[in-house]
Amino acid sequence: MLDLIDLDIPELGYTRFISAWLYKGEEGTFVVDPGPSRTIDDLCRALRERGVDSIDFILLTHIHMDHAGGIGHLTERFPEAKVVCHEKAVSHLIDPARLWEGSVKTLGRVAEVYGEIKPVAEAQIAAGDRLAFGSGIRAIDTPGHAPHHLCFVFKNELFCGELFGVFHRLGQGFYLRPATPPRFIAEAFFASFDRIAPYIDRTIRFAHYGTHPEGRRILSHAREQLGLWIDVIREHADNPDIERIISDLEARDPVYSRINELPAGIYERERFFTRNSIDGILGYLNA
Repeated sequence: MLDLIDLDIPELGYTRFISAWLYKGEEGTFVVDPGPSRTIDDLCRALRERGVDSIDFILLTHIHMDHAGGIGHLTERFPEAKVVCHEKAVSHLIDPARLWEGSVKTLGRVAEVYGEIKPVAEAQIAAGDRLAFGSGIRAIDTPGHAPHHLCFVFKNELFCGELFGVFHRLGQGFYLRPATPPRFIAEAFFASFDRIAPYIDRTIRFAHYGTHPEGRRILSHAREQLGLWIDVIREHADNPDIERIISDLEARDPVYSRINELPAGIYERERFFTRNSIDGILGYLNA
């Protein structure tokens, strides 16, 4: 069984945004990106409903609060679970004080709603890029959205975190937005696209949000889209007006322009996070 578990947060109006992936099979059980502290009770309830009473691995694509803020809470409830993360994230899991302070400074009320981060016992953190789980889980180093970003390959599945951005299925097509918050480094993103390419002929499992069966198509769109966004934003870099940049992106990026087909709440959230993506690219261009 491979299942997407919604982790909605009504206080923030977040639906179809934060999610965790659960795999439960003969080999055992793993969870990808357990979400913030605020939703750990919801996650554990969903795990019980699916007959999960133990977890072998908790895979973290990165340690931003919406993906991993609740990891310490979850490991308290599943002390047998091994946590897999990027080596750059390990110290922040063991002592999350700086991560919490930085999150509050950056996110403000959103961080408070997500909930405080608890530490993870060092003994629960697993190392290595190949995990002994069935035929094996491979961790791929894919910095870009964050310097501590990983993708995970298991059988015909690729758990991509936010390497390819934010996705929503729309009829026979889809919406896609680059997730390029400050500090954005274009070279790191494109190198990660190259690094993931040998594993791309798989079903893509997004953190935000859902599934697409054609990995090569997603990689192609994401690479082309990121290059287009850099070109468009470069034209505005000397005198940036965010609303004009968004208008240009809607006019020139047919995949992003489908933002107008999203449900109202998701549309508003995506407009907000679009500004964050633009700020990251502007920072890179003006560095």
